[in-house]
Amino acid sequence: MCCDSIKKGLNIICSYSIIDMNGHTHKYIHIYIYIYIYVYTSSKIVLLTAIIVVKNENLLNNELKNANQYQRQVGRKNSTQSDQMNKSKWKVSITTFNCGKEFPIENTKGIVKQLLFPYDDSISQLELQDIYVLGFQELVPIWQGSFPTVNRDLINGITTTAIDCLNEKVIAFRGGEQYSCLGVNSVGAITMIILYNNNALKVKADILKRNGKCGWFSTHLKGGTLVSFNMARNGDENWERFSFICAHLNANEGANNRNQRIDDYKRIMSEVCDPEVASSDHFFFLGDLNFRVTSAYDPATDYSSTTTLRRLLENNEELNLLRTRENEPLCKGLHELEINFPPTFKFKLFEKETYNRKRTPSWCDRILYKKYATPTLEQEGTYHSVSRSNALLFSDHQPVNLTMALPRPIGERRPLSLHIEKYHLSWSSGLVGQVGDAVIGYCGWLLTKNAHYWILGSILLYLLLKNV
Repeated sequence: MCCDSIKKGLNIICSYSIIDMNGHTHKYIHIYIYIYIYVYTSSKIVLLTAIIVVKNENLLNNELKNANQYQRQVGRKNSTQSDQMNKSKWKVSITTFNCGKEFPIENTKGIVKQLLFPYDDSISQLELQDIYVLGFQELVPIWQGSFPTVNRDLINGITTTAIDCLNEKVIAFRGGEQYSCLGVNSVGAITMIILYNNNALKVKADILKRNGKCGWFSTHLKGGTLVSFNMARNGDENWERFSFICAHLNANEGANNRNQRIDDYKRIMSEVCDPEVASSDHFFFLGDLNFRVTSAYDPATDYSSTTTLRRLLENNEELNLLRTRENEPLCKGLHELEINFPPTFKFKLFEKETYNRKRTPSWCDRILYKKYATPTLEQEGTYHSVSRSNALLFSDHQPVNLTMALPRPIGERRPLSLHIEKYHLSWSSGLVGQVGDAVIGYCGWLLTKNAHYWILGSILLYLLLKNV
């Protein structure tokens, strides 16, 4: 009886092993093996079982090897598709910086490197961007903004230095220059410089540049400058429009100044944005927007606390409150990545972390962009303040950088909403602004030459001689 059972068991095991060798599943073999090991203790059965297990493991290893090879092939295919998708996206770095009217020319390279590579100067070639945007406010003294030719050497020097810094990175990896200037535009003391990878990208010649002024009497004391262009990758005819506006809005705290900032924003958008710009595939609004925190300054505030930042941004930060209000929200159609950094204004000059108590620390320096249909875009960008290194301590502002991988339209282009509210200007505002700019410029120039002392002395001398 026992021998018959053993023989039956052997036959079952052998039959299942044959089935397995012909390509059938393994699990039944294991089941019968375990059953017979448990019921019988014959050394023959145990030995035969061990042999079958070894054969089974070899088959399993072969199948696993084949499966792994298949998975690697699929993985390589998916990886290639992912790389192609990532490569097709536009990589953009945007930095805004208020220079406080005192840009130290002798340290141009140190400043520019910090703005181009805000996170790590040892950046690899894979991390270089397609487009770099540098937006400056108060790059020069206010009066000097009246004379664009006077500022030309400074702006050209910054542009050339930025190109050299980028190409140094490229040459270090594979040799050859590939970055050049796409466009520069200025209004008053506001300047925007755009650089691009000309080795991989092409730009149409019809680059659009516009300026809007919203200072006192329509002068350049405040305003915005636009650069808009069509770009495509080499070998690709799918052109996309990019538009960047660098702005400087009304300063100071209080409701009246806040309302003036709202008015400044609407005026700039109305002056520089036509339907073509408003329908850009990629649109950015950056600069010293000057919106403030409305609560009184408390020196004991811990700005390193995430809870504190959330509370201030949600309850006391002007721009966030204006953008989320139910009636007539400001910057409709624009979005901003989550702010996770302390206020960027107002610092004591030449001190890294100390705020000036004359002002409530605020997030004045901002970068907004037109909303995309891609819901995961926010996960593909970094939005941070730039560390106040020694090279940047000359300003009471901290630069802000936005680095993003922008989605590309697939198939038919999707309309993306951007609200442009019409701003009505009087016919004389342009003329008044030109006269005002000239007055600001020449009066400021005379003050730098101490001409007011000469004028005052001449008046006194005239009065004395008249009475003699």
